[in-house]
Amino acid sequence: MRIRLPVHAAMSRGYIVLKATCQKDHQLAASLFTKKKEWEDRNQREFFLTALLDLPYQRRTFRQNSAVWKLVTVIFESMEGRLPDEDEKYGLYLDLLDAYADKVPNRIKGGLRPVHISEANSLEGSRFIDGLLVHLATECDLTYEAQTTVQEVLQEWERWRGGLEYDHADYADAGQTEMLTELEWRRRHVYSEASGRGGAIVRAHIVSRGTDAPDIEKAWNWMALLPEEHEEQHRLGWDRFLDIYPHLRGRVGRARNLAGKLELDFKGARQRAAAYNPESLAVQALMEE
Repeated sequence: MRIRLPVHAAMSRGYIVLKATCQKDHQLAASLFTKKKEWEDRNQREFFLTALLDLPYQRRTFRQNSAVWKLVTVIFESMEGRLPDEDEKYGLYLDLLDAYADKVPNRIKGGLRPVHISEANSLEGSRFIDGLLVHLATECDLTYEAQTTVQEVLQEWERWRGGLEYDHADYADAGQTEMLTELEWRRRHVYSEASGRGGAIVRAHIVSRGTDAPDIEKAWNWMALLPEEHEEQHRLGWDRFLDIYPHLRGRVGRARNLAGKLELDFKGARQRAAAYNPESLAVQALMEE
């Protein structure tokens, strides 16, 4: 049996102790180990599980690699009005690395050099993607087709970040020890996390400022939205707002958890989505016949 879960891992008394990074995965792991013990008790022999661990500092994933090249292509197209050939795309990629990638010591020439996406871990890769998205929001005039590509990358990236226990973008340092100040947060957040569009970004609170949670004025509780999106969230509530922007559910759920609030119940959202499922509509039609 093979298990793939996003986890933290630590050594304790000779054992590797794993901690699932979300409640759903914790329940899955607990169920698997319960079944494992029941099987062993019945068969009187040990049963081994093969675990594939998605650790926070794993090497960059294929999705990140793919996202980088999609964004580089869109940036080139916005600059030149045409698609690049492979040499042009790689040349622009090198320029963007210099501008936005993490830097490490150059062991030959001294000084610093940028971390290529081919060698980056998931944290370094996501910071580079963040830089590319900032560049797109502040420097590029995109066609409708290009905007669609950027929104697809943004939504996939936000879903990935939402599954982490701690989001690197909430911190001022790579080690994730110092939370962003409001000034630093405003400097970094120049596009909407909901739609990906640039503009007059407002700092929306995920957990209301009227709550009794003592530390909601932290970056993990802030979301970058356009003013009309912020008004829409207040009018609809998070449950309905996340029907429209489902890629934000992980971030909202993590903030509520950190604030000690109950997780949102997305049952209503699933029911509304099912109402528009062709199979569900067909079943309803047959029942009404």
